Amino acid sequence: MTSGGIIVRSLKTLSLDLLLIAIAACSALAIERPAGWTDRSHSSDAEPSYDAVFAQGTVLRIDFQIAPNDWQAMLDDLYANFAHQPGAKAHPDQPQQEDRGKPQAFDPSRVPPHIEACVGKEEGDPAVLVDPSGRKIEGTCGYDPKGELVFMPDKGAQFGNPAAPPREPSPDKPAEFPAANSANPIYVEATCRFSDQVWEHVGIRFKGNSSLRDTAQSGSLKIPFHLEFDHFEDTYPEIEDQRFFGFKDLSLSNGYRDATLVREKTTNMFFRAAGVPCALSAFYRMYVDYGEGPQYFGLYTMTEIPGDPMLDLLFGNSGGNLYKPEGGAATFSYFDESAFAKKTNTEDADWSDIAAVIDALNDRASDAEAWRAGLEEVFSIQTFLRWLAVDTVVGNWDTYSRMSHNFYLYGDEDDDLLHWIPWDNNEAFSDWLSPIRSLSLEDVGEEWPLIRRLADDPVYYVCYLHYVQETLDTVLDVPALQSQVRSDWNLILPYVIGREGEQPGFTLLRNSRQFTEGLEQLLDYIERRHREVEAFLAQEHHIARHIAMTEIHYNPASEQGDDDLYEFLELTNLGQSSVSLSGWQFVDGIQFAFPDGTQLEPSECLIVAKNAATYSGADCQVLQWTDGKLANNGERLELVDANNLTVDLVSYDDDAPWDESADGGGHSLVPVDADRPNDLVLNWQASSQPGGSPGWIDR
Repeated sequence: MTSGGIIVRSLKTLSLDLLLIAIAACSALAIERPAGWTDRSHSSDAEPSYDAVFAQGTVLRIDFQIAPNDWQAMLDDLYANFAHQPGAKAHPDQPQQEDRGKPQAFDPSRVPPHIEACVGKEEGDPAVLVDPSGRKIEGTCGYDPKGELVFMPDKGAQFGNPAAPPREPSPDKPAEFPAANSANPIYVEATCRFSDQVWEHVGIRFKGNSSLRDTAQSGSLKIPFHLEFDHFEDTYPEIEDQRFFGFKDLSLSNGYRDATLVREKTTNMFFRAAGVPCALSAFYRMYVDYGEGPQYFGLYTMTEIPGDPMLDLLFGNSGGNLYKPEGGAATFSYFDESAFAKKTNTEDADWSDIAAVIDALNDRASDAEAWRAGLEEVFSIQTFLRWLAVDTVVGNWDTYSRMSHNFYLYGDEDDDLLHWIPWDNNEAFSDWLSPIRSLSLEDVGEEWPLIRRLADDPVYYVCYLHYVQETLDTVLDVPALQSQVRSDWNLILPYVIGREGEQPGFTLLRNSRQFTEGLEQLLDYIERRHREVEAFLAQEHHIARHIAMTEIHYNPASEQGDDDLYEFLELTNLGQSSVSLSGWQFVDGIQFAFPDGTQLEPSECLIVAKNAATYSGADCQVLQWTDGKLANNGERLELVDANNLTVDLVSYDDDAPWDESADGGGHSLVPVDADRPNDLVLNWQASSQPGGSPGWIDR
């Protein structure tokens, strides 16, 4: 064949390829979105609308329509694989019953285990409670504040799952833990209706562990649900990348073991206010039509699931590895990739980041200083210690040190560290079911090394005490917290009890009195817990220090002048006593050690500047740092004391969610609330005026 013929054939082939590409493109363009589709409410290109999905101060309504055969398939899968039939003694191997899976009247005589353990006993009698994990807890019977005879665990009861790995764990012995990342219930299609809008072909399934199993076995259909809005996009291309006001996945929790139904939302907000990365929640009335008309399933808590957009909001990025750990290796005693299910980057078979954390944590060959340095290279220790302090203060038995699940890990792309994200907090603010982790951490066994090893290290233990004090002084404000709880409880009251309330077969409450008494129990607990934390810190002889960075001017505007002249950091003593800064220094970002004799009085500020002369007229002390500069693209700033303990920590950035007007726009970064934790991204905003506010707190 001549070269000309080859060229002609190549051109024909190229033309055919281009034609096929054009046809494919036209076909894609020809796909029609479902009726009612709008970019704001359905598109993945829209900004997430937290105001629409997580509106506060109201109870929203959401409806689902599920085909009868799909609903039956969900129930068949539920009772075959995750729970037995109401009233059955074990998993059903018997033939199917005709009424299988239909709503059962809730049996008000069925009592919770802490009451059941003392049936037929008297005050002071020994008793044994078997919790959902199968652990036997010894205790006695006694009267609770409501005058009910209930199980009370022995004060000396030790923490640790009886199914936990041995003291010298190995990957060969994880089987006694719950199955790591076991299969989930099946998805079926649903039509979702919310705020006069419709979402077609939404993926819906049951979710949960004990909250699913125990609810189903009790005869109630108020089961928790998981939503995935683009789950069926391969079957229905018209819903490709479908979102719910910017959200792909959402969780609907049923308030399991929470008679108030407010604990999940309260705890999530408490964590976020305390500077712990955590999901947002809101209240929803949920209705399901599975062929018999809309049925009120009860009052649920809608919670965002860690991932995009939550990671972008809290960390400024979402491309790192996100894990949902569960199973034996999730204790951090040893590494097994099957215990760390990837939620992002799932095609990349690389678990080196979590393996590095576990190796560094369990490195017993290094001395203490080298061990800390190695761990801090791969794991956000301060994030974890703050979570540990807040989680211990609120009291939470369904958590790490008790269960090897209910948390996520995220590899922040900016600092290359794995960060701890709590999850599933409906059983926090409670100590009635099982012994909660002690404030001293002494009852945490070696099978939970992420707490035990840190608590045994004097440097990290003091950091932990600092965060306990911080929690006490900021978010554990008894009047404010009790007021918020009452407000939320009153908000949901009409949809829990009364004419519009939950109905038999679709509730976890034994009676309306349980709901009202639960509120008083929670309010009493908050007040009591505040006293217990105060007493603990006094016993530890912990001295509170409230020195915080209250302003960062990292990239002055060109109109103001050169960065070398106008960059500064401001510290303020927010406490009530004088603090010596002798030996304190910045160890990240700028290089500066405070001179001996430097004191900071209550409410007094101190400026550390690139050029001290620039701010010599400020109404506070002004010092000049030794070397370095504040990075215009963001960096980590860490202030440590003379014992190298972290006093304050900020990792600022020049991209959203950080206010970009501070990046060369003339403004500085200042806290929204100077009393809140500084490493909480959402607690920073631009100064009210160009040039910042050196010498005074910009509120």
